[in-house]
This record gives sequence, structure tokens and C-alpha cells, in this order.
Amino acid sequence: MLQDWRFWFLAPMVLALGIVVLFPSGYLVWMSVTHWIVTDPSVYFDGVQNFTTLFKSASFAQAVQVTALYLVLSTILMLALAFGLALALSGPGSPGFIRAIVVMPLVIPPVVAGFTWRFLMNGEMGFLGAFVLPNVGITTNMLANPTGALISIVIADVWSRTPFMFLIFLAALQAIPRDHYEAIRLDGATALQEFWLVTLPMMRSAVVIALLFRVIDALNTFELIYVMTKGGPGRSTQTLSLLGWKTAFQGFDFGGAAALGVVMLVVTTICASIVYRRFLRMPS
Repeated sequence: MLQDWRFWFLAPMVLALGIVVLFPSGYLVWMSVTHWIVTDPSVYFDGVQNFTTLFKSASFAQAVQVTALYLVLSTILMLALAFGLALALSGPGSPGFIRAIVVMPLVIPPVVAGFTWRFLMNGEMGFLGAFVLPNVGITTNMLANPTGALISIVIADVWSRTPFMFLIFLAALQAIPRDHYEAIRLDGATALQEFWLVTLPMMRSAVVIALLFRVIDALNTFELIYVMTKGGPGRSTQTLSLLGWKTAFQGFDFGGAAALGVVMLVVTTICASIVYRRFLRMPS
């Protein structure tokens, strides 16, 4: 009887989870196997045709490459920068206002951050694009160049998202017991050995959590890229999320966009599972 009462206490949460998560996910899967084009009044079950068309599309192949490159570059830079800042500012004597400055980009909405960096990188009147970069020998308009545009969105994304990873690492560093460091120092360990033998192992869970959030966030990044480049020039910065938006709201193919959404859901789940199994379940 007690177990039954516990179940009823959990029922509202399970119901809310089903409404918010399970129903939209199921509806997305149903749409992905449906021929649903706004300009075509007939809506019918189409099997795997949407997936077949998607996988044969050159736009999809290029979007996968752009998304993978964007994910790898931004994640590496974020990990290095966030870890370095956390190590530098984790001490008890570090100024609090510097931490506040580092965290400040986190409160800026992605749309505002996109507009800001688009203006900064503007080749005609932007502070970076028109004045700083030409003075160091870079005369190319970054946002008008395929490689420059990709670099620009990576820089903007790193600036915008690093503070969240920094907070995770900072909390993990401050939670490490000081006894561990004192013990290894008594054995004559150097600063590098302290970092390798104490800090990194104790930070494993925090790194995994940060990577999980980063993978999910990067695969779904839309606002910042849309505001800065709209996927251009050409399709050089068109990620999977932008391709899905264009498929649904420019091509009016809801079934094809849903198929892409299912693919992104599967890829995100696989990536999260790999990170979890590879790192979090390793013996300490």
C-alpha cells in the first residue's frame, strides 16, 4: 500500500514529463514518416521516404560537416578556456569582480550576442572587422568569407557559452578536499603532478557534465548563427538546426524537417551515451 501511495505522489511529475517531453517526441516521429508539405493538401503515411530524401541531399551532407567542425572547434576552445579560467580564479584570494566579468556573457541572450558579434565583425564599420583585423594583416571581410564566417561564429559561441562551463569547473575545483593536495605534496609532487594525479581525476564528473551540456547545446544552436550569418555565405555555416528551419519554413516540408529532427535526436542521444560510458563509468 505504501508503494501505491508513493506512486501517486510521483504521478503529477510523470504526467507533466509525458506532456512536455514524450508527446512532442512521439509527434515528431509521426511527422517524420508522413508526407506533409504545406503547399500539398494531401497528408499521408510515407514510410522512410523523408529519411531517404534527407540522406541523399547534398545540403544534409554539408550541414553534417559544418556541424561537426563547429562542434569540435568550439568545444575544444571552451574546455581549454573554461578550465584555464577556473584554475586561475579558484583560489580564495581571487577577486570576485573578475569572476563576475567572466560570467557576464552568460546573461546576454544569444540573439543579442549574435547582433553584437555581427557588428564587431563587420568589415566596413565593425571594431574588429574594420579596424583591429586589418591592422594585423587580415583584410578579408570575415562574415563574407566562408572560412572567416565559420571562425566568427565559433568565436562568438565560445565567448557566449564558456561562462557556463567555467561555473561547472569552478564549483568542481572548489569542492576538491584540500587534504588531497597536502598529502601529495608531502610525497614531493610537483605542481604538474598535482594537476595530473589529483585535479583531473577529481574533475572527471564535472568534465563529463560540461561535455554533455555542450554537445546538446551545440547541436541545437540556432539563434546566434542565424543572426550572424543565416547559414551563409552560401551554406558554409549552415548547421543541422538551420537546415531544419529552412526545410520547414522556407521549403514548407514539415515531414522532411521532422525527419531531420529525429536524426538530430538520435545523434545527440548517441553522443551523450558515448561520453557517459567512456568517462563517467570509468573506475576512479
